[in-house]
Amino acid sequence: MREGNNRPMKPGYIETLPEETGLRATDESATPAANRHLWEITPIRDLLWVGGILFLLWFGYYLRGVFTPVLIAVLLAYLVNPLVRRAEAAWHIPRPVTISIVLLLSALMLGGLVTWLGPLLAEQVQSFAERVPGYLQSIAKQYHVTLGDFSEPLTTIATNLRDDPLSILKPIFSGTGQAFGVLGAVIGTTADVTLALVLIPIYFFFFAWHFDNALAHLKRYIPAGYRPRARHIVRRMDQAVSGFFRGRLTIALASAVLYSVGWALTGIRYWFILGLITGILTIIPYASLIGWPLAILLKYLDGFTSGAGAFDLMTVVVWPSVAYLVVQFIESWLLTPWVQSQSMEMNAVTVLIVVFIGGALGGFYGLLLAIPVAACIKILLQELVLPRLERNAAAWPPSF
Repeated sequence: MREGNNRPMKPGYIETLPEETGLRATDESATPAANRHLWEITPIRDLLWVGGILFLLWFGYYLRGVFTPVLIAVLLAYLVNPLVRRAEAAWHIPRPVTISIVLLLSALMLGGLVTWLGPLLAEQVQSFAERVPGYLQSIAKQYHVTLGDFSEPLTTIATNLRDDPLSILKPIFSGTGQAFGVLGAVIGTTADVTLALVLIPIYFFFFAWHFDNALAHLKRYIPAGYRPRARHIVRRMDQAVSGFFRGRLTIALASAVLYSVGWALTGIRYWFILGLITGILTIIPYASLIGWPLAILLKYLDGFTSGAGAFDLMTVVVWPSVAYLVVQFIESWLLTPWVQSQSMEMNAVTVLIVVFIGGALGGFYGLLLAIPVAACIKILLQELVLPRLERNAAAWPPSF
């Protein structure tokens, strides 16, 4: 019984301080062990939860080709939901109308970009694939190295890119068409990508439409005593995850433009495709570093095969490096503080370790999701595990 409180305690409950947990915990010792189910024993229940989560992760990864459009649609619905919710609350616009406007504007912007920049991207990809054999032969001749005959396979790659540009996206959406049996096997890579691009807007429309209803439905399964604490934890996780994705996507788009412009000014032949790839890699921390040596290498190879003469340090190394470092400065000191105000609260070493682990476990998707998943795990540890360990340590009897 708490001091100063005459209310008797109910048997079978342990009273804890509200400031510690904000809820009451059931005392398992009140129920005889012979009458308890396995899932009513705390260690077994925790193991079942962990096992269930691991199974869902494995199952989703095993069928990642099928679930890729679903996950992309859920992520887009999650990112757009604040806008849809505000339009519904402030201007009384129905959710389907707002979602339809978002889809229409996105389709118009994407179509405009493809019409405007698609031919340039296809031209640079094809030109690069056709010039790689010449690059290799020039290097082999200059440094007396035998690299083998790469002309035939690289010519085949160039032909495939010219005839079927969507083939470069096959690793991302591979498996989606296979879920439809013979249809996916017959139609091939183009059908896989096209099917995914059709399914993502459909999934997105329905997920965004019922997003708030799904959240309200999930709240019913949270005990009333746990809801304030759960709401606090979910709010922290939402700030971390949404801040990461919205911020990194905005920064990636701006960085892609800046890298492309900078390397175009320095005379790199494949400035657009290199700037686009480097900007996309900005989503993954430290991954954009790969663009720096690639820019120098492409500038060197282009000047080497064109018979420019002696090696020019300023043209090959200094100016591409200056363009990269200027964009890095703008990204680190202007874009990131302005756009991504929410911090993951993780130092550089932790970020590197998390990114490496995510890449080893999940490939590209692991690299992309490693930081927000690690941030959510850290929040759960801070809110649920560490306070309990601290209380247990404080209650531990002193040593002799």
